[in-house]
Amino acid sequence: MSFEMTPRAAAWFVTALFAIGVSASVFRIPIQVSDSVEILEVVDRTPSVAAAFEQGLHASNTMLRPMRQVGTRLLLDVAHVTGDRYNLVFRGFHAAGAVLLIALFTYVTRPRDWSGAAALCFAMLVLTGLHTFGGMMREAYPINHFLLIAIYCLAAFAIAETRGGLVADIAVCTLFVIASLTLESGLVVFGVAVAAYVAGLRGISRGALIAMAILAVAYVVLRVPVLHMTGNAVGERQTGYGTEMLTTSELRARFGNVPWLLYGYTVLCSVLTVPFSQPIAGQWTAFAPWDPQAPPLFFLNDIGTSLAATAVVVWYLLRRRPPDGRRRWRDPAPLAMVAVLVGSAVLSYAYAKSEIMSAAGVFYALVVYLGVRELAEVLVRRKPQPIVLLLVLFVSTAWAWRAMGLQYRLQRGAFEARSEWVLRLPPFSPPPVPPAEARLTPRLLDEALHRGRTNPFLLWPPYARLWGEN
Repeated sequence: MSFEMTPRAAAWFVTALFAIGVSASVFRIPIQVSDSVEILEVVDRTPSVAAAFEQGLHASNTMLRPMRQVGTRLLLDVAHVTGDRYNLVFRGFHAAGAVLLIALFTYVTRPRDWSGAAALCFAMLVLTGLHTFGGMMREAYPINHFLLIAIYCLAAFAIAETRGGLVADIAVCTLFVIASLTLESGLVVFGVAVAAYVAGLRGISRGALIAMAILAVAYVVLRVPVLHMTGNAVGERQTGYGTEMLTTSELRARFGNVPWLLYGYTVLCSVLTVPFSQPIAGQWTAFAPWDPQAPPLFFLNDIGTSLAATAVVVWYLLRRRPPDGRRRWRDPAPLAMVAVLVGSAVLSYAYAKSEIMSAAGVFYALVVYLGVRELAEVLVRRKPQPIVLLLVLFVSTAWAWRAMGLQYRLQRGAFEARSEWVLRLPPFSPPPVPPAEARLTPRLLDEALHRGRTNPFLLWPPYARLWGEN
């Protein structure tokens, strides 16, 4: 009995390989001290999920993220039931989120022939090779909310592609509420829904869009008149400008009287960072003073591969769709990409951060898939010259090398996360929470130090120089 693999089976096999590789590396990273220990200790002292939600409403004057506290509280309850195995629960949840994102990506693309399967392989390299993807995998907070927002946006798009109905409308409205209360950029879920509807998808009804608009207004009311929250101002966080990374004091001195200049620059740079891989967090690192850890070859590969992929995207968007002749840029995925890209960039007006653009990177990879699939079909019909095939092979290999860099950076992240449990605690640094209030810290420290990691700086030196640190 012979077995013949179908294109769909091959696509899911490739998906499984990527999901296993990424999630396994994510699971190996210990819970970080920074941005994790303090919130874990605070949330663990709340008596219930409702109390955690209430605490999240008043945790900051600029950030409305109570669902992050809720998720942390639920995972802490699971960890306590499993014998206080915090790394198992939190990093297991993080790894499961990585698997879900990659699986959702394949579900949305739905490759049905070999051209689609080949395009998916390339798109997976783009998805995991983009610098916006690494932040979703490397950091914890202690739950990576950027990863959750990307999942919510992709799930909303998947719902828009269905036949719709009451269940679909309730699901997408629920996703919007959870996303907006998890992270400010969760508001772009509404943009995905609107873009899909404008493009002709009816899985999300007009009534659901109206309900989401009302919920968005309610979010603003809760944030401003009720909780008296403000937006981020100049100098609250460091960000890049030109070839420099400016500190908070430098930002206030330079842009305190002209904040609009920094805001406009940051929004523009956030839009550019996805299709061109520059600038990084507002800083044009490729043109900064030479860094031995990131030589020109590293930037040449990143920028060159992004230019090639973006060229395919532009070619695809300008083509006409048979049989109605409508331009491809009016299709659902491209419009959703623009909505997420612009929406995320606007929400990051005060400071640039690659992680904020993570969801936009996912939709960019989705449009790359569509473009490469159509390009493959054109090349098959026209029987291309060998030089064209060599060029395709060269670009694919360059993206594969870039995607391999994710594994190096995750291994480096695991080593640094383990090391900071020594360097950011006494006697080297003051503790993140007072010792009298540190109920979880001793156990977290013990778990982190028992997760031995190879020092990536002891590996072959060209690794650091070829993959850099973006």
